[in-house]
Parts: sequence; C-alpha cells; structure tokens
Amino acid sequence: MNSENTAGRTPHTAQLYYLPTAIDWNHIAVQRELGKADVLVFQRNILFKEVWDAMDYWRALGKAVVVDLRPDDFYQQLPPSNPAHEYWVRNRGGISPPPVEALIEGMRHADAITSPSKVILADWAHILPGYWIPNWTRRAWYERLNQKPVGAPDMMLAQAMNAEGVGVLNAALRPDSEGQIIIGWGGSISHVDSWIYSGAIEALDRVFAKYPQVVLKFCGHESRLDYILDRWPGRVIRQGGVAPEFWPQVVGTFDIGLAPLDTRPLDPPWREGAPVASYDERRSWLKGAEYLTAGVPWVGSRSETYNDLSRYGALAANTPDAWFAALDKIIGNLAFEKGKAWDRRAWALRNITFEANANRYGDIFGRIIAEKNARLKVRLPGITYVQAKQETATA
Repeated sequence: MNSENTAGRTPHTAQLYYLPTAIDWNHIAVQRELGKADVLVFQRNILFKEVWDAMDYWRALGKAVVVDLRPDDFYQQLPPSNPAHEYWVRNRGGISPPPVEALIEGMRHADAITSPSKVILADWAHILPGYWIPNWTRRAWYERLNQKPVGAPDMMLAQAMNAEGVGVLNAALRPDSEGQIIIGWGGSISHVDSWIYSGAIEALDRVFAKYPQVVLKFCGHESRLDYILDRWPGRVIRQGGVAPEFWPQVVGTFDIGLAPLDTRPLDPPWREGAPVASYDERRSWLKGAEYLTAGVPWVGSRSETYNDLSRYGALAANTPDAWFAALDKIIGNLAFEKGKAWDRRAWALRNITFEANANRYGDIFGRIIAEKNARLKVRLPGITYVQAKQETATA
C-alpha cells in the first residue's frame, strides 16, 4: 500500500503495529500514532478484555474498528489436522471464556469484518457486516517472471543471506531433470486433509504410471504427508520454504500447479443459518491466483474457494477420476496449455494483483466508514437530511 502511495498511484497509506502497542491505548505516543488512522484493523486475536477496551476507546472517538479474519480462520470447527486445533478447539491455553466464545465477544466491539473468504463472511453475518477483500498477488514480485519452457531443466532454489545481510535466492540446476514435467504444490502445515480427501493422491498414482517423465515438486515444511509421498520413490522433489517475495520464482519452476481442497461439507452447520461448506472452502483463492499470475496451468478442487476463478483454471470434482482426467488433459497438451496460461497471466496482472487493486482496497474501507456512520445515523453539520416516509392507505 505505502509503495503505491509513494508512486502516486493511491492516496491511501497503512501502518502495522504489534497488538501490545495497540492495547496500550492510554499511552500518549500510542494515541498520537493510532489517532492518525481512519480505520483500525485488528487481526483475529481479539480474545481479551484489554483488546476489547482498546476497540471501544477508538470507536468512541469515531474511528472505524474492523476485525480481519484470514482464510481458514474457521475456529469453530477446525479439523484436528490443523495445528491450531489444540488452542482454538481444545483450549490448551486454558483461557476463559474459551477462544471461540471470546472471539464472538470481541466481534461485538467492532464495526465490520473483512476476509478473503466469502464463506467466512457468511459465517459471521449474524453479528457484523462483512466485506470481501481477496488475497491479491504482488505484481512487483511476478511481473519479471519468464515461463519455463516445456522440457527445460528444473531449478532448485534456496534462500541465503549475502554479505550485507540481505536475503537472496540462489538457484541451481537439478541434475537429470531435462525433459521432466514438474507438477508443483506448496503450502502451510494445515493442508493434510486437502490432500487426503481430494482425490489428488490417487490421481497422481495413475499419472506417474502413465507418464514416466512426470515428477511432483512438494514445497514447504509439511512432514505429516511423508508416509504418502514415500509411495512414489524417485518421483518427489522436496523444495524448502522461501520468503514471500521469492515464492513466485518457485512457482515459476512448475509446469502444472495443484490446488487440492477437502470439500466434505460440515453438516450440520455450526449455527442455524450458517453456510454448509467445508473447512477448506473457507480458504482464499490465493493458490489459484498465484498460478495465474505466474502463467502456470493449474488444477484445483471444484469449490466455493475457486468459483470466482473457474474460467481461468481446471476445476475438478473431488474424485480420483476427475482429478486424473484434468491432469491427463494438461499433460497431453502441455505446450498448448502453457501458452493459454501465459495469455491468462496478462489478465491476472491487470486484475488480481495488489497494485491493480490498491484503490479498491481503500474504497472498501471508505465504504466501511460510510456504512458505519449511516448505521449510527451520523449527520454532517449544515446539511438537511430528507427521508421518504411510506404512506399506508386506509379504508
């Protein structure tokens, strides 16, 4: 946001503060700095009275206070495979009230919720109005990528520090990789069920049997799937994690990207009227957006998560047959599919990068302020407000 402001492309600015700073709202320096803001955004950890008191103070001064829930912040029904299950569901921290109850109370001290998941916004619509802010990619990180030619050798990337203490990315050719087709995936350690319940694993069994030149590049630090990856000896490449600004270069080494999700619906819903959707369908579209912005053909699970990108990728029903058919089609026509993905990249750079949406981002927060004031019946001085009155006919 601030780099776009410096470049003169948006009037908006943003500043990140640690939560302990934000809740020390009695401090003169904190009041001086946070007082400059029109909107104060608290990220999810609004579980304690000290936070609620800070939110109330700033709302009393007329600031808009927003709670931001990130993709997969569906704490009411976190699966056991998510490491945060111990804290949010089992309450290992022993907090009182329990975490989800405290989160609900915290929302009552805010004016709005933002999230990159439309389903999460629907989850909380009974408490606060929600505003959809997608996870956009950074054009500055993607625009200089070149597309990997079909059959080109694979590159392995590792992050290091140079003599000035600045992070750099070192690249090395992976031996004997010329002619291979790289199917790639990378993610956090909350995707175990995404793999197990999507059908992608069984589809890859068939892909590896049919295409000896195909390998899977599995990126990140998830080790709980090793027992599955071990069934494909010699066909799995492990790529370590890198900083976000270097991640696009890793994605650029893929010939095909994967975006599997667990779409088993959580039925009955956690509250009456809540969406009947899976935990994974409360994730953002970021993986699909990354593949599109890198010009990589991709296959994802047909889901609420990727519905808005359905025209720009192959979405498969969560069955082994559907996943195999989608992958088989791309592998068998790889040059054509890569050309199509590169054409779609131009659309992605224009439409789903942060730089393309910096002003939209600011406009959403402007809406939050305006609609908050409307609900509070705030009136500007010197303005006469006229409200239509509906007349009822009488006999």
